Amino acid sequence: MAFSLNRFTRTTLAFNSGSVTLEDASIVNGPAHFTYATADDTAATVAAANYFNAESVIYDLEVDDIIACICSDSNQFLQVATVDTTASPKTITTVAFTAAGSVDTANLVNGAVTNVKVDAAAAIDFSKLEVMTSGNILVGSAANVATEVTMSGDVAIIASGATTIQAGAVDSSMMNANMLRYASVSISASAFNGMYVTPVELVAAGGANTMLVLESCQLLMTYGSAQFAAGGVAHIQYDTTTLGAGIIASTTQAAADFADAVDTANGFNQGIVKQPFSTCVNKNLSLSNITQAFTTGDSTFVAHVWYRVVPSV
Repeated sequence: MAFSLNRFTRTTLAFNSGSVTLEDASIVNGPAHFTYATADDTAATVAAANYFNAESVIYDLEVDDIIACICSDSNQFLQVATVDTTASPKTITTVAFTAAGSVDTANLVNGAVTNVKVDAAAAIDFSKLEVMTSGNILVGSAANVATEVTMSGDVAIIASGATTIQAGAVDSSMMNANMLRYASVSISASAFNGMYVTPVELVAAGGANTMLVLESCQLLMTYGSAQFAAGGVAHIQYDTTTLGAGIIASTTQAAADFADAVDTANGFNQGIVKQPFSTCVNKNLSLSNITQAFTTGDSTFVAHVWYRVVPSV
């Protein structure tokens, strides 16, 4: 389409719309204001050079005049850039109007600045974020909102970003299945005396298709007031089979090694014994003894066990 005079309206009363004082104190004539509405032409068409060069308009427009345009697809402000009444044909060009000055906080409506209004390349400085406590981190809350929290649990963090694993945080359950593991088990005097009939569990079964492999065990005895008597050779076996009949998983210790009247340490190492899967796969490791139960002793023990969990398939 083309320019239509019927849709062009001057909103200021005179060619000279008043005086404007600039920031440098210079005074210039204020631009005239016009409106133009078209249901046929797009904003790009209206902004093209010489759209407003109709004979009836060109002498009315001056450089820097502002035209508020309502177009078929969007609205825009144009500013007259050039007017040449001597050319043949006469010409007029416009540019997008850019307001001078700045918009301060008082002129922004609360909540008006949305995410899409922030340039993707804005690179907002972190110092513009809310103040955070040193060493804290941002975590998405249950309501999916970034929330400042203090890191807790197994890991700690400091302001430099360095993290540390907390003391005692790593246990066997956190390790790879075939990593060396450790267990500590306290054994009462009555449990030690009774382990011939009721073996004492040191390590629980690892689960289906797994086998526990003993690396070593240190059985530390704290002497009470009465020595152990009788008893049979002590060993670590698979499962809680009574009367010391379980498949042996360790070396053995003579019964006399536990009859001392002082604190002692007895060590067990891995035992090499032919083992049917039915007796060792998904079975625990238990402390027991062979031939007969210990009697009379009142000393207590702590078993320190190092072992691995390996797949059986």
